[in-house]
Amino acid sequence: MLRIVTDSSSEITGEEAKALDVQVVPLTVVFGNTAYLDGVELSKKEFYEKLQTGEFPHTSQPSVEQFSEVFAKTAGEETLVLLISSRLSGAVNAARLAKEGGNFSRVHIYDSLCTTVMLRLLVETAVKHRSKSAEEVIAILDALRPRIRLYACLGTLEYLRKGGRLKKSAAALGELLGIKPIVTVGAEGTVDLIGKAHGQKKALYAVAQKFLREEADPAYPVCFLQTDSDLPPREIMKAVGRENCRIFPINCAVGAHIGPNAAGIVYVAKE
Repeated sequence: MLRIVTDSSSEITGEEAKALDVQVVPLTVVFGNTAYLDGVELSKKEFYEKLQTGEFPHTSQPSVEQFSEVFAKTAGEETLVLLISSRLSGAVNAARLAKEGGNFSRVHIYDSLCTTVMLRLLVETAVKHRSKSAEEVIAILDALRPRIRLYACLGTLEYLRKGGRLKKSAAALGELLGIKPIVTVGAEGTVDLIGKAHGQKKALYAVAQKFLREEADPAYPVCFLQTDSDLPPREIMKAVGRENCRIFPINCAVGAHIGPNAAGIVYVAKE
């Protein structure tokens, strides 16, 4: 039976990890001089409360040593490690170094080229097919990943600016004009700006329209994302007629880069 490892950006809770028999390696969020393990030492609720203090958080990937400890516990069993995009975190590189350094030949590192509920869908798919070999499961994931969509609107440009992803002048002008960015996680695993709208209401509508223009695969759930408030995603839910779907609070490591008052939708496009 294939062992499966992921990271905390997958939105899989500790309870869910036990039920799925999945190992979750936490990312790290840093406020000032204090580091917290995402989802272990700092809950999502506590994280977004800390954001209100105005202190800007930083993030870091699990260390090579952390991955080495996890791989050592696999007892030589075939293991598939599904991690946040290598374009968004150094987790994939750390896992690869741990594999090489410990000669864990039966460990397979999979760069998901995504994060949050997109990664969760890949993990759930891997769990469903864990009786297969790692190579077979990877082929299934490779076919699925290009069909997973994430569209989101951000409540502020400030965190993109502080993270060095947007010029200060552009962020200041955007905030002054009430511009809300619309983003996706692209095929290369990067967060891409795909549009903007004047005001949150129009931005949420634009996200809803992205979903409505494409048929979703009914074999997979339609999921919604929130940061600190569930009001913005509920507006998208209402606009797309999916008001009974699950809303996932975005993890601390991703939230550190997008800030509060963001919302989005994740689904799998029909083949």
